[in-house]
Amino acid sequence: MQLPRPLSHSSISMYTECPKRWWFRYVEGVPEKPKHYFSFGRSLHSALEFFYGVNSPPPPGLEELLRAYKSRWVAEGYRDKTQETTYFEEGKSILIAFYHKHCSDFSVPLKVEHSFQTLIEGVPVTGKVDRVDRLPDGRLAVIDYKTGKELAKDRAADDPQLTMYQLGCERDFGALCARLSFYHLPTLEMMDSARHSEAKVEALKRRVVETAQSIRANRFDPRPEERKCLWCDYKPLCPVFRHQFPTSLALAEDDAQDVARDCDDKLAQLVDRYGELQSRAHDLDAELRELKAAIAGLLKRKGYARAFGKRFEASVTREEKWEFPDRPKVLDLIKKAGLYESILRPSAPVVRELMNDPALDPSHRARLEAASELTEIVELTVTPVGAPPAKPPEADAP
Repeated sequence: MQLPRPLSHSSISMYTECPKRWWFRYVEGVPEKPKHYFSFGRSLHSALEFFYGVNSPPPPGLEELLRAYKSRWVAEGYRDKTQETTYFEEGKSILIAFYHKHCSDFSVPLKVEHSFQTLIEGVPVTGKVDRVDRLPDGRLAVIDYKTGKELAKDRAADDPQLTMYQLGCERDFGALCARLSFYHLPTLEMMDSARHSEAKVEALKRRVVETAQSIRANRFDPRPEERKCLWCDYKPLCPVFRHQFPTSLALAEDDAQDVARDCDDKLAQLVDRYGELQSRAHDLDAELRELKAAIAGLLKRKGYARAFGKRFEASVTREEKWEFPDRPKVLDLIKKAGLYESILRPSAPVVRELMNDPALDPSHRARLEAASELTEIVELTVTPVGAPPAKPPEADAP
């Protein structure tokens, strides 16, 4: 068979551990369930891509970095909201510590999230490097971020992932690698290695070729191992364990549970988001009312109709308006004054017009005023400086 996709370090590792798992994932195309630790890693990688993604110093500020982290957060795979929140806060602490450690020595990388594709003895290979720096002597420094458990101190010297990254970057950038590094984000420790030897490069090439040959020869026998098989998503499909599962029922139940859990999680997120925005809108409305009152009060004290800020201007219009809380009483007064027929319908705007009529008998006006409340309607318009003023709103309808 032909390779269904280019090989990568992770897919070669998967095939080495269990060819059958590779078959389910890349030939049958059965997706694995989201894992929270992968989501956590992707979230931190994405935030650091933002941090190093500028064209020139300085780097983004800490608040910008944390906003990018929040907006790029990957929420898949967490057991519940509590676990997700715990990891989110851990990631936030990591980024704050990372920023304080590296903001002073920041330099723009040669490349962030660099994807490469190349051929190794005719076998297509792909990879993505978290960061590539150009050193003062023109050579390269390759950095791969890790977010899992603590790494062995000497791992960078022998890990084939870095060997593959070295090979791909040297071909793409036409320069030798001087340094290969794993950066363990939880501890902020960089584990460095010198350029991997040609012997390691040749060993990697043999591994790539042998893996490709086995795949093309349809060698997909399972390699059961208790510790790895215990958590394998393909266990219900695997011939080694199929007798333990009524396959169709097991998958149907799993799928139904996953869909229900995803819907519940999505609903919970939407409810929380709506509540957060509603609370913010309430706070903003209250602040806007306070600001409006303060601006209108100062304009009135100064006798101004307009004021300017650096970026906006404010203009105010005022209107005195009678309100009628006790409508039956007002109607009774109008009838007793013999004015009911003249206004036809006792809506608030019509009664206001009546009270503004100079011909109204002063005694009737006095009694209507006693049953009414005079309020001041203030319309404040704020527009960018230089913009044409907005048309004032129409008077209220009956």
